[in-house]
Amino acid sequence: MSSKSNLEGLVKQYITQAGAKSKQTLEAILQLRNAERHIYGMLFESNQRACLRVLIDACKKRRSRDVIKPFVIRDVDKLLSIEDDKARKNASILIGLCAPDECADKLSDALENEKTRFVRPSIILALGNTKDPGKYLDGYIIEPGEDKHIRQEGDALKKALAKMQKPKKALNIKLPLWSCLTSLNKSALLAELVNNKCEFKDETKIENAFNVRTKDIKDLRCYIDALYYIGDIGGYAKAADKLIEFGLKGLSYRIEAGEVRTEERREVIRAVSKGFSEFGFFDNPSAYSFEIRLTGGSMYVYFLNDERFSYREKSIPASINPVAAASIMRICKPYMKQDAVVLDPFCGSATMLIEREYIQKTKKLVGVDIAPAAIKAACANRKASGMKISLIKADILSYEAEKYDEVISNMPFGIRVSGHDANVKLYKAFSDKLPSLMKKDGVAFLYTQEKKLLRDVIKQNREFTIVREEKFESGGLCPTLFIIKRG
Repeated sequence: MSSKSNLEGLVKQYITQAGAKSKQTLEAILQLRNAERHIYGMLFESNQRACLRVLIDACKKRRSRDVIKPFVIRDVDKLLSIEDDKARKNASILIGLCAPDECADKLSDALENEKTRFVRPSIILALGNTKDPGKYLDGYIIEPGEDKHIRQEGDALKKALAKMQKPKKALNIKLPLWSCLTSLNKSALLAELVNNKCEFKDETKIENAFNVRTKDIKDLRCYIDALYYIGDIGGYAKAADKLIEFGLKGLSYRIEAGEVRTEERREVIRAVSKGFSEFGFFDNPSAYSFEIRLTGGSMYVYFLNDERFSYREKSIPASINPVAAASIMRICKPYMKQDAVVLDPFCGSATMLIEREYIQKTKKLVGVDIAPAAIKAACANRKASGMKISLIKADILSYEAEKYDEVISNMPFGIRVSGHDANVKLYKAFSDKLPSLMKKDGVAFLYTQEKKLLRDVIKQNREFTIVREEKFESGGLCPTLFIIKRG
């Protein structure tokens, strides 16, 4: 199957999914090389609605916005004149995400001339993303018409102008005794909970999660989010009471409903927003103090003040998720040595090395990468972490140095960076190089999506044995951690 047909298939698949499956498919799409550019090109060929939906969700991340922004600015007239009303509505959303200020005058003209009422709220919200929404919207008058159109435009106008407000900080938060911790790898989180002697329960409505005593989570690194249950969707009175108990009275929130089916999401969000408004809590996606997460038919509170990975100031394409890096190191801990000399031969932004030091003190950390941008990012993160890491711009295949107790790496996946054909050569050459990098009793911790390829090259190299494999789930992909020993 060609890469283009594979991408087209994933785009079609994405718009039929919801929740975790849609997130995984989106991640798989974004791992394909130049995915955003290819999808942007496809939207002027066919299936505009699907392409725009994927681009909108992708552009919630800055990396994708930066890729698409120049094209949006160039084609703003073309986007705002798409004939299909629903596609034109999504085009307005995309402009508002990527280049609202650069396209503000065009959006303002489009709002004035838009005849289809259900398209206008998206243009209003796009103008709300500008630096000065009031400049374009203070004089906007909602025309008479159907109640639903008046309500939709009014809601959009309120949200757009609310973006000029600054969110209030939640003071004296009183958290409940238990928190629901989600994970990329449940085994890693379990190992950390046991190691830290945390009190926990394996009884949650969320897959790959544990209920953990809130007082115990401050030193944990292997969870994605800490969620606090406030009730089932529809039980707004009791949920509001819990929010007041938490100390959140009078604060605005936003709703995250990624787990809800796409076709139901809008109505569910509207119902939740209306339900809480009756008890004095208001949905403001632009100036919010906390988040209400909808998943599994339940509502949870999520606070956006996670400082665990504050050292991660810079990243590069294909940088590993720091939660994944922490989880990998936790699983590898039984195989580590005290005061080990550690090498990351494809160090990227140095996340794996930093998380290695967090899990257990080392004698020396060395990172090697052939890409100048990777070393630059690693230097910034090294400084922010305060750790001593030797960073070397070099090709690991020609790198000559001491032998190491541990070789750890987020190996090139061959998806967003490089490619499978290139990896066939790289993995074989790296396997041949590995004996010169490792001590006789050394161990390698290698994480990759190229599972079959790595198994094959390691089996061909008789110096090594794979002693453990551990699967992860990372957005549509299922990379695997390989623990490899000599002998």
